[in-house]
Amino acid sequence: MGLTFNIKALCTLSGILKVIQIALAFICIALLRHYNLHFGGEGGWGSSQSLLDRRLVGIIAIGSSILISLPLLFAYIFFAHSSNLLEVLYCFTACIMNVTGGSMAIDHYNGQGDTETVKAGMAMGCMMIINALVYLIDAGTGTIANRK
Repeated sequence: MGLTFNIKALCTLSGILKVIQIALAFICIALLRHYNLHFGGEGGWGSSQSLLDRRLVGIIAIGSSILISLPLLFAYIFFAHSSNLLEVLYCFTACIMNVTGGSMAIDHYNGQGDTETVKAGMAMGCMMIINALVYLIDAGTGTIANRK
């Protein structure tokens, strides 16, 4: 398993899914930073700690997308990496994290009016849910590849 350079790996299903996952994560980070978005917590569970907890979970969910997909994409390109069970586990973890963060964002911004920040928060939540679906598809294709 030496160092190779296989740019054609980007044209495989796994490579395309990784690029989509990374792009969606960077879009979510841009929305989060530009609009100073939140994941809820005000008035919930009776403490200000809830706001911090929800924000950290949301930020970790977005960050985990990059921390999972980027190294796997590099592994496809430089090490001719094939799908394995650990990758499927990573994809399921990222799927759960993105569903959690996206649902918290949608829950927080749902019914708060029609401002630009609310639209950006809803868009970020929806993109996180879409990214979770992409991770689920990636995990499914990895499971199918492991059967062979």
